[in-house]
Amino acid sequence: MGGVNARYSNIYLVKSIDVRWSDILLADAEVCLFKRVLDAGDYGRIHLLSGADLPLRSQDEIHSFFRNCKEEFIDVRQPDRFKKRLRYYHFFVRSRRNRPVVDFMRRLLLIPQLPFVNRLRHSPLDYSYGSEWCSLTSKAVKEIVVGYSLHRDMFRHTTCCDEHYKQMILKTKGYAFAEEGCLRFVMFDEGCPSPKTLKIGDLQLIQDSGCLFARKFDINEDREVVERVLAIG
Repeated sequence: MGGVNARYSNIYLVKSIDVRWSDILLADAEVCLFKRVLDAGDYGRIHLLSGADLPLRSQDEIHSFFRNCKEEFIDVRQPDRFKKRLRYYHFFVRSRRNRPVVDFMRRLLLIPQLPFVNRLRHSPLDYSYGSEWCSLTSKAVKEIVVGYSLHRDMFRHTTCCDEHYKQMILKTKGYAFAEEGCLRFVMFDEGCPSPKTLKIGDLQLIQDSGCLFARKFDINEDREVVERVLAIG
């Protein structure tokens, strides 16, 4: 967003990873960040946020909210329509976005698999789905780091596994999930799989959401809503 100084915080850098949308390296990058946070100290709550997220409450309010919470704040659902992401082998995932021919080839290679392949049949993890963004306890994050190292192979040649691996590892281990989900306010335009960029006209909905964070913002598209939301926090 620009203009923000980490005057009272530490900044830790990790090795850069060439992340591509829906590719497994996105999950690799998240786990790399989780490992770095765990190495940095014993935190009561670890938040996975994107650069397009903003807090909707002050730091004191956020800390107070989580102080007595033991549940994990992450979306966990089980819609059957997303099982195909994990059930079959997906190829050319790194190159699929904005390249229709490549994505057509990926889909074409799914056809001969339909009658025969079901990678979930013998999966040691319970199928689950949800938003990749989350606010987790350190214990849960440690579980994810260990679990991912053990089960990474089952997420290879899948698509959008960043919306599955955390939920599947924690659900299989019996973690308790908060009813509120991930506490992120997002809006979707009809028929669009990605969240819309929030504008000043959405401010009242943002304020009334009861969430602790919101996404996504773009200062180049609407500076006013960014400044107003920063003033809230």
